[in-house]
Amino acid sequence: MKRQRDYFYLPLIDAMKSIGVKVNLFALLEHVSQPTITSSSDVVLELKVVDPTYPGLGVAVMFPADTKTSLPNVKSTGDIISLHCIMMKLHDGEHYCVYDKRCSSFALFEGMSTENLVPYQQSAMYNATEHDTVQLEQMREWSRERISREVSTEHPLKLMRLDPSTIFDLVCKVLHLSKTSSNQQVLYVWDGTDAPPGLQFITHANKPKSTHGGSSLSRSHPDQQSTLPIPLQLEEIPLSKDTLCSFPCVGTILRVFADKNFSGMSKLRGHDKPWVRLCNLTCTMHFSGIWRGVLQPFSKIQILSGQDNCVLDCLRKYGSRINKPDGRYPWMCHLSFSSTTVTDHLSMKCSTLMELLTNTKVENHVKAIVRVVDVYPSEYSYQGQDDIWLTLEDPTARIQALLTGEHAKIFFGGQSAEAVNKKMRTLLGVNDCKTEEGIIIMRDPPWSFFCLKSCFWQRNSSGSQYYVVFDTRL
Repeated sequence: MKRQRDYFYLPLIDAMKSIGVKVNLFALLEHVSQPTITSSSDVVLELKVVDPTYPGLGVAVMFPADTKTSLPNVKSTGDIISLHCIMMKLHDGEHYCVYDKRCSSFALFEGMSTENLVPYQQSAMYNATEHDTVQLEQMREWSRERISREVSTEHPLKLMRLDPSTIFDLVCKVLHLSKTSSNQQVLYVWDGTDAPPGLQFITHANKPKSTHGGSSLSRSHPDQQSTLPIPLQLEEIPLSKDTLCSFPCVGTILRVFADKNFSGMSKLRGHDKPWVRLCNLTCTMHFSGIWRGVLQPFSKIQILSGQDNCVLDCLRKYGSRINKPDGRYPWMCHLSFSSTTVTDHLSMKCSTLMELLTNTKVENHVKAIVRVVDVYPSEYSYQGQDDIWLTLEDPTARIQALLTGEHAKIFFGGQSAEAVNKKMRTLLGVNDCKTEEGIIIMRDPPWSFFCLKSCFWQRNSSGSQYYVVFDTRL
């Protein structure tokens, strides 16, 4: 008798860390696309799956097949799927899975409306395991809780406690509303706290290393790079300076996305920057390390009074924070943290990047605690003449800052190329992982002090503003 394999199911949040590895999943079907025909005449079906550890946007699963009859025939979203031996991949920062018709297998079960333990469809190679029944019952129970959950009476979450594995309530102030090109609705919300810093995942395909020399970057085109830069924001078009100037300068401003048909948005009409309770909110992290909130179809919006206890608590804690000497420090940054850089202005008070962005002075100087999340050129041998662009972030904003001329010489201090590269990897928090998909680079940069000043390419031209690193040493 053929021995049954023992399949171990990974939670989605753990499976997403297993790039280039075959994984087994037991998940809820969030979305089912129509099958498409590729140029090679294959039929491809895309499913989106979620589970309790990653209930937000979910992970796509791609099913290539010779015919439609070989594909999963899903009765309804909300059904449950068991997947064996599917490959976890990463492309442009987006996680997805690929079903291999040679070795992968699946089984489809009805969702929460039944107690039936028998799959209504399964592939020829699917072998049930002793864990399937437990996994199925747990997934159905979670699905019931997820759909039927009413407005929570528990304490809401703060932005400083964001967690992609939970569905939560958030008490916050709606600062601004906008729409994307696809008519998604976007809320810009704030509660006075700092969201946790994010991780970036960057994929480099297996290909020969470039041999061309690094040329200096044109000063008029700081975004022209040999590889796409990580975004400074989630919105397609940056917000105007007038809009930015209306935002608080301390605390994270979270972008929360809702489908164009989300009915709860109507409650915001007629209210100017109201305090609200976003109920049953989820969040996910964009590949660039930026948090993204998501209002689900079962989410709700409650308008709150300015005298609501939760609102008063937010305002009281924010007022206490900004009046402290370390009120501009990121909350995840310990007072005695070890900076990878030093500055010449030890007594200068710290500012946030949002304060730098919204300042109207012609030339404004600040010291900030930031993380270096990107650098251009990404591979360089500094010779004293190249311009280097650093992408800096703190809990309030991201900017590109120029390192050039004497300021660059001061920054690198005449160190050898080997020493510079080693320290730059530390500054970027680089950790490489080789897989069959290529090299996966994970970045988790440390906090560092930087002195920054705002300048203009053309005086009296608001669109020509840029930022320069000065008096900072690596």
